[in-house]
Amino acid sequence: MDRAVPEGQGVPLRAIPAQGRWPAAIQLWMLALRLDQPPPEQDWTVLAPAEATRARRLRQPADVVRSVCTRAALRRLLGARIGAAAQDVVLATGPRGRPGLVGAPGLDFNVSHAGACALIALADQGIAVGVDIERHAAASDGAAAPHAEDMTAMEALVLSPDERATPPQERLDFMARWTAKEAVLKCLGLGVAQHLQAVSVRRSALGRMAAAGPVSLDVRLASPLPSGPMQVCSVSAAPGYAAAIAWSCASSRALRIDGAWTVLA
Repeated sequence: MDRAVPEGQGVPLRAIPAQGRWPAAIQLWMLALRLDQPPPEQDWTVLAPAEATRARRLRQPADVVRSVCTRAALRRLLGARIGAAAQDVVLATGPRGRPGLVGAPGLDFNVSHAGACALIALADQGIAVGVDIERHAAASDGAAAPHAEDMTAMEALVLSPDERATPPQERLDFMARWTAKEAVLKCLGLGVAQHLQAVSVRRSALGRMAAAGPVSLDVRLASPLPSGPMQVCSVSAAPGYAAAIAWSCASSRALRIDGAWTVLA
């Protein structure tokens, strides 16, 4: 399969290398969006009519940029992978609202955007993938950090019983935890608000040895979520942002061998 991306079209994509943190069957890309400029005309031309209509209904110009540019980049990536023109890629919505690629059941994808960044993940070999990116308000636009009482209220909505039992000094950063949980739930194709407390994440043994940068995380799913192996890792996408990628192998196994993830059929 051709994994190249057409040059000179739309917003440039930057590949984020796995470096053994997730299987090579997963490719992760980042877009740095120009929110002060309208979407390039060539991005509008590759959208399906329904996608263009939805984008034009958005009231905020920045939301239009995020919608159009991210969807166009996704279409180009998928088209390059399956050997089709971006505008000919056929996408459909599954029973839980999760989009999928028609005619390529072994290829999965997921998208997230926040602020001026977007992430796109593609996965094959029967791997399901989810990504999330969030902006640190205080780091990106000068907004004040949440008050302690506000953070306590947010943690009450987000933390699982296991996580609440963990001493505060050993807990993950709130945004790292949030993005990891959302990536896991997006990988499963489930709503975020209803299931945050059914997902527990913590630093893995390998992650606890890392002083900084992306870390592997252990994840545990509680009822009513489906049981099964799930992996999640934080991602260094851009300064001022937190991000994570999650994956699950329904028809294969993902093993960490010599420090790198390998998928076995």
